[in-house]
Amino acid sequence: METTNPTNPYTTRADKYARYRWDYAPQAIQTILATTGIGADACMADIGSGTGILARHFVERVHCLYAVEPDGHMRAWAEQALACHPSFRSVAGTAEVTTLPDHAVDLIAVGQALHWFEPDAARAEFTRILKPAGWLAVVWNYGTDPHLGEAMREVCSAENGWDASPSAGARSGQPPEFYYRSEQYLQQSFPMTGQENWESFFGALCSDSHAPDEDHPSFDRFMRAARQVFDRFCADGRVTVHFTTQLCLGQM
Repeated sequence: METTNPTNPYTTRADKYARYRWDYAPQAIQTILATTGIGADACMADIGSGTGILARHFVERVHCLYAVEPDGHMRAWAEQALACHPSFRSVAGTAEVTTLPDHAVDLIAVGQALHWFEPDAARAEFTRILKPAGWLAVVWNYGTDPHLGEAMREVCSAENGWDASPSAGARSGQPPEFYYRSEQYLQQSFPMTGQENWESFFGALCSDSHAPDEDHPSFDRFMRAARQVFDRFCADGRVTVHFTTQLCLGQM
């Protein structure tokens, strides 16, 4: 059954999300693998899997990977990239209703999606589908350059079409520690640096759920403001971006 929410802001920007979103630090992936010990006989679920940015790091390392995503456009991108792998299973589901069997997975991974979940229902569902000694890994990226960050806050304004209201379907959420059974969980940060040309810089910005679509009356103004920031910070046609992958990892 198709579970795409027609009001999901990512429905119209799945292509930009797939092409331009930052990847996660390789060290974060290695830490998950080394700490959990999951391997070729394991089963995992990537909840809110989107276009498969996180799933692609695990799909060749586990026996079965359920990519659980409610939006059909986002799932289509993941399927195009990952369906060639025997372990990959695309699932039309949500964090609250994954449709997976009881105690089916050794690891749940969540990448940049926790704030979309209804916490109590998601936690109950995670507990249901995890094996008794199962693990939960939560990863997300955030920018760490204060000067670029301040400039981008000026771009992301209501007059430029930026929607500062809560995204459709987004929850106030709970911090990652809400999902673990104790305070004994791992927290680590992995600094990263990347290079973006104008296409990838603006594409990543437009992949945000708050960004105006191309048919928005303020889109041209938004693009001009972003271009001014890009030109101010670029060297040889590229902007250096500094960001961090944050990892929380523990048992439920």
